[in-house]
Amino acid sequence: MVILSVLIFGGTAVFDLFRGDKGIVSPIVSSLKSRSSAKEDKYSQYSFEALSARVFAPEKVNLGAITKREKNFITYVFTYQSDGKTISGMANIPSGTGKFPVIILLRGYADRKYYHIGLGTEKSANFLAENGFLTLAPDFLGYGYSDWEDTDILLARFYRPVEVLNLLSAISSLPSADSSKIGLWGHSNGGQIALSILEITGKFYPTSLWAPVSLGFPESVLTYLGTQEEVGNVVKEKVEEFLKDNDPKKYSITEYFNKIKAPFIIHQATADELIKIDWTKDLVKKLQEQGNETSLHLYSKENHNFNRYEETGDLLRQRDLEFFQKHLR
Repeated sequence: MVILSVLIFGGTAVFDLFRGDKGIVSPIVSSLKSRSSAKEDKYSQYSFEALSARVFAPEKVNLGAITKREKNFITYVFTYQSDGKTISGMANIPSGTGKFPVIILLRGYADRKYYHIGLGTEKSANFLAENGFLTLAPDFLGYGYSDWEDTDILLARFYRPVEVLNLLSAISSLPSADSSKIGLWGHSNGGQIALSILEITGKFYPTSLWAPVSLGFPESVLTYLGTQEEVGNVVKEKVEEFLKDNDPKKYSITEYFNKIKAPFIIHQATADELIKIDWTKDLVKKLQEQGNETSLHLYSKENHNFNRYEETGDLLRQRDLEFFQKHLR
């Protein structure tokens, strides 16, 4: 914690500098205000309201190396620019002519040591592509062939929706993409990013959520500090510092559910070790109260990654396919 000490000297001339009734501003008070404003401005550009007002210039999706050829689709490494930073990802382009509806897939947490392009989204992306959907799964900054993310852990977190918003602005650059038909898919923290996108844009993006993080900010950060004290303490201290000069509600998905105008299919495991079932049920209730068509599917004894039972993933993906065919075809 930063401790500010102010030395007050005797004498009315010096005291008057702090009073302000003579139109004089204390250099100390002015400095404190400037520092406080600077701390707030660093983050304020990423508040939900600021991002809602921002106009995102058209970007371009660049298809790179082909990594796989299937009967019904081809897989590419793709890149695009997000405010001058390069972000990579996995693109599946269906075979055939015409324009295809697009699904953007947003993964959850991934360990950089074991990361590869498509990790966490590949199976769903391939299944959707086999059935005529063009899929784009960004790696996010700091992963794959992307540039590094911000060293400020909160700035890096607040910037995640911007990465997706810039990708959305680039979809029309793909000749085979139907930019009028876009859906979102998100797992875990990727689900929270998807919810952020829906609140910021207010767009009709049919969305599938797998065990989404639906807590507000900063609870969504503090709940997952982990058991490593040296890591948890750093994050906690950063959040405490942020809260001194900033309103957390401006960065919290729980404050903007009324902005969402999209249908949902939500999957939740009953034995999820990271997401409490009551959190997801509460999310469903709030979405439905705002008039959003929302269906919830529970999977008995399944875990957070839905891979305890071999048949679970197939069932989720089939349900997703039917959902997206209903709303994007």
